[in-house]
Amino acid sequence: MDEKDWLQKELRGTTDGEIPPEADLAIAQGIQRAKALRQRNRTFLTAAASLILLVTIFAAMVHVSPAFASAIRQIPGMEIFVRIMGTQDKGLAQAVDNEFFQPINISHTLNGETVTLNGVIADESRIVVFYSWSNAHSTSKRGPEVNLHPADGSHMPAIIGFQHSPVPAEPVTSGSDYLDAMLVEGTPMPDDFIFEVKLAGDDGPVWKVPFKLDRELFMNRAETIPIGKSVVIQGQTVTFNEAKLYPTRILLDVSYEESNTKQLFGLRDVHLVTEKGEHLPSRGASNDSENKKTLIFESTYFTQPKELYVEGSLVTALDKDQLTVKLDLANKQLVSPGNRIQLLKLTDRGDSYAVSLKLSGLDSSWDNMGYMAGSGTWKDAHGNTVEVSNHTSSRTLGEDPESNASLESFTIPKKDYGGVFTTTLQEWPNPLREPYRIRIK
Repeated sequence: MDEKDWLQKELRGTTDGEIPPEADLAIAQGIQRAKALRQRNRTFLTAAASLILLVTIFAAMVHVSPAFASAIRQIPGMEIFVRIMGTQDKGLAQAVDNEFFQPINISHTLNGETVTLNGVIADESRIVVFYSWSNAHSTSKRGPEVNLHPADGSHMPAIIGFQHSPVPAEPVTSGSDYLDAMLVEGTPMPDDFIFEVKLAGDDGPVWKVPFKLDRELFMNRAETIPIGKSVVIQGQTVTFNEAKLYPTRILLDVSYEESNTKQLFGLRDVHLVTEKGEHLPSRGASNDSENKKTLIFESTYFTQPKELYVEGSLVTALDKDQLTVKLDLANKQLVSPGNRIQLLKLTDRGDSYAVSLKLSGLDSSWDNMGYMAGSGTWKDAHGNTVEVSNHTSSRTLGEDPESNASLESFTIPKKDYGGVFTTTLQEWPNPLREPYRIRIK
């Protein structure tokens, strides 16, 4: 069976219906009414029952059914995620197995295109929205455009990503995707949301699905572990302040000492290890400031290891007096640390300058990043911020390390800038190596 047929089988049985205008109120009221129905047979999980009844009853009983994880796998479109998460994000898979999931299972069809909001996983720091889709006329590898925002219209500071599982090699007519919103640390998780789907292409109508998080299920589960331990990597001090363990991820608060002679950028091979030797890879990082970072890891909330360590050996860094890149428009010259960035091309287009840069000699054994000087903030000779547009970047790899390069291009509007532009590097491929291991639990 090929991927296309498999996905179509995963999506069979989705219900279809319209969301009435009073759905938001009905969801809120229904959660209370549903508490009296907790002992009813769970077989309606895949039945074409009343859609609002599905939302309200599921939200109330999600954490009391003894066969919940098995039932989740029966929701059309969800089995694929349980399989994929078991290898890509075991923390989310464990959340499902531990009844930490709020089924919704609402569908809508327009002109042969069907979209189903399967359900959500959330905690104080993250919300993952699972949805599936099918379209007999699709010529795309991706599903419809989706969005998520608080029901009251307020702004929710978050890093939002999208995942299609698996990514098809050619156009398909069905798929299962999820929207992953990681809130900026300190941002409160809203109770009520609107999930939006743009149907029938860019000019199609927007389908809006209101839903309320089951706060009793999802919230007040975070565990904070104080650490307060430092490591020294080739003379540079890194302090691990505290860890926050959420059901969906672990956040590790890290700071670099102000007295360091080098600007530290990234702990590139950092990971968590349990007492059984299980490695929890990094899932990214956020830059709170130049000397304060938040590292993100897969969650161990439901496995509760007795011991947890942070390990690594490599950090990228650069002397603090070498962080500036200078671009001289008049003389078509660029100055960078060690002159490692080359100015490939500078074109006067009349109303703008087109700039192309190349950073060579990257080590493919540990460094697969692109280095984008043009994505930072540029200043002109007068200290004014310069607006950079049309930014693109790419990475080339080869057997010869000297052929490994990061390429980028961008456009600068043509004005009187005083001739010289400057920007401060936010990352640089200069490694400092020294193994470290700290127990955090």
